[in-house]
Amino acid sequence: MRPIIALLTGLLFLTPMAGCISDEGVDVKSFPVFSEQADDGNVYDNAAMEGSGFIVIFSAEWCNNPCYTTMHSIWNAEPALPVLVMSTDPAENAGSMTLNDWHASADAYDDDGDDAGVSLTTYAFMKGSEAGKALDITRPGSVVFVNGQGEITYQNEGRMDDAEEIRAKWTEASA
Repeated sequence: MRPIIALLTGLLFLTPMAGCISDEGVDVKSFPVFSEQADDGNVYDNAAMEGSGFIVIFSAEWCNNPCYTTMHSIWNAEPALPVLVMSTDPAENAGSMTLNDWHASADAYDDDGDDAGVSLTTYAFMKGSEAGKALDITRPGSVVFVNGQGEITYQNEGRMDDAEEIRAKWTEASA
């Protein structure tokens, strides 16, 4: 009888702790290795972004919707976030648009006559098609939220414009 009581007592003691033992088995995906010079002249890479959350918008230089819509939706939901805008176009297909031209075009997306709208001042525009390929990004305007450890906390394929969802996903990535 004592061994059964001891076994039951042990099981009762361990039961509340069952969910606290380990997070093993959770599929954690890291953001791919990257190093790109942006339109602001700075080089962004995994080491530069380490320690703080950031957002990556995969766009194309020719894509104004859903890409610009997503960019401005993120800005309007939470201004001045650290956002890297990576082109899904390979560098050899850049055409005549420079990274600065691309950024200016994105800034102008919400302009209305004399109203200049917002400027995406904290957004860094760069190439990055390799990172997009590594993540199987197939639609411009796709968004990836990354935490300070370089882990992807959320990946959205295509347009993202829900302010509540953007704020919630940013809170998870920046925690």
